[in-house]
Amino acid sequence: MALFPPGPGGGKEVDHGYKGKGSLLHLVTDKEGKPLWIITTSAKGNEKTQAIALLDQLQINGCKNNKQMTICEADKGYDSDELRMEMLKRGYIPIIGYRKNRKKRVETKEMYTLFRASKNRWVVERSFSWLKRKCRRLLMRWERLPELWNAFALLGLIFMWLQILLG
Repeated sequence: MALFPPGPGGGKEVDHGYKGKGSLLHLVTDKEGKPLWIITTSAKGNEKTQAIALLDQLQINGCKNNKQMTICEADKGYDSDELRMEMLKRGYIPIIGYRKNRKKRVETKEMYTLFRASKNRWVVERSFSWLKRKCRRLLMRWERLPELWNAFALLGLIFMWLQILLG
């Protein structure tokens, strides 16, 4: 997840979070970096609850057959036992890094080895970089209304898909 600076003067859903004042864009992508859904919240919001909201938007059949499950990677900001359990209930295998202050933890290298998965966390960061470069309106939040901010985020997502589909 990335924190983008607020627009001049603030607005609704522009709050002080642990990274400063602003709004957050939450993005879920497939393993190739193609965006699947995006939502926005204030910087004060809880990222762990937004992960479940993002997964609810997807139409992935997670655990219908035991041969295939969807691997879901996230960074240390999503380190929560409750989130991991909720993702397992929904048919996702969570590969989430543990924070340094956790006493009982499994190294992510071991998780990747166990599930024979490759580390693809960078594709989400690449998608954020693409959004910031191509959709400059998302780089600086000028809109005071959250509905307009959400609309521009969805337009950025649509624009990314047009670039993917049309080349």
